[in-house]
Amino acid sequence: MLNLKRKIWVIIGTRPEYIKQLPVYYECLKKIGKKNVLLVNSGQHKNFLNFYSKENKTRFDIQVNNLQSTKSLTKNIKKSIEIFYQLIRKNNPEIVIVQGDTTSSAAFAYAAKLNGVTVIHNEAGLRTFDKKNPYPEELNRKLISSVADIHFAPTKLNKKNLIKEGITKENIFIVGNSGIDSFLNFLKKKKNKESNKIINFANSKSKKIVFLTAHRREAKGKNIDVWFKTLQFFFNNNKDYLLICPEHPNKYAKKGIKKYLSKLDNFYLTKPLSYSTTCHIINNSSFVITDSGGIQEECATINVPIVICRKLTERQEVLKINIGKLTGFKKENIIKALNWAKEKKNNKYNKKPYGNGNSSKKIAKIIFKFASSL
Repeated sequence: MLNLKRKIWVIIGTRPEYIKQLPVYYECLKKIGKKNVLLVNSGQHKNFLNFYSKENKTRFDIQVNNLQSTKSLTKNIKKSIEIFYQLIRKNNPEIVIVQGDTTSSAAFAYAAKLNGVTVIHNEAGLRTFDKKNPYPEELNRKLISSVADIHFAPTKLNKKNLIKEGITKENIFIVGNSGIDSFLNFLKKKKNKESNKIINFANSKSKKIVFLTAHRREAKGKNIDVWFKTLQFFFNNNKDYLLICPEHPNKYAKKGIKKYLSKLDNFYLTKPLSYSTTCHIINNSSFVITDSGGIQEECATINVPIVICRKLTERQEVLKINIGKLTGFKKENIIKALNWAKEKKNNKYNKKPYGNGNSSKKIAKIIFKFASSL
């Protein structure tokens, strides 16, 4: 019988981590027991997390209050490692579960390993093989892989990437992506007032929805100018679409929106959306334009075409099943991809490259077995 005295920590610091770690946390509670599991807010995007935790009535067991993300990546990771190291040393967990490729995940994994704590990486093995794209995420996930003891890979390709880097294959488990557990679960629920308002507005104007998200560092400067100027041109010439975009704290995206998109009469800027609303807007979109990673997985799951405004993607499965197109930041390539998405038939199908919504159960089962051997 397990008796770890709440020594398994599930780490959350950003919105994507919240979406992908929360189902893992709940399944661990069922399989391992509340007395053994803690939910930790690492504080990277504290305000965003407070917004989403209220939506789901989530309570954190530990919350780091003095670690808001700043413009300096070096200061962020240095301070994070120092604070996490002391937190871990004081509380002495047996296992920490980090997710994805954020700076707080990398720092927590490194600090845990410095303390001799077992590190489990959820969503392991994603690679572009270009340290600058995406930046610093490609650096972060390689750092996590180098210190992790258990690697939960979403796909076979992710497992192959890890093996190529020298990770012992017995420590790699293909489980799908736990974010899809959240996504499919929210799609089963009724639309809330927020999503109904947006969808009904689009219908009242006889317009088809296109969902836009933009936030990555590599899109700043000239790149985001080209991207948003091209979107301005495209949507000026395609009035039957309504471009919906939630606000994001990224200042480069804000400037681009104000300069190029805000004056479009078929542009709809919203406050930050709840995750429930985001799921239903994606599900009701003709296509999606994004530089996000998680949204690529969600769109691929329900066969919504994706225009990926990045130079590279670590979600190669999206390209292989031809549900997404990479554009880079050249106008002609962006226009070509937008026209492709406009013409692509949005037929539903059962092929889900990132799992069927049961990844968290697989993860909790493996963690239980591993923890039982400690």
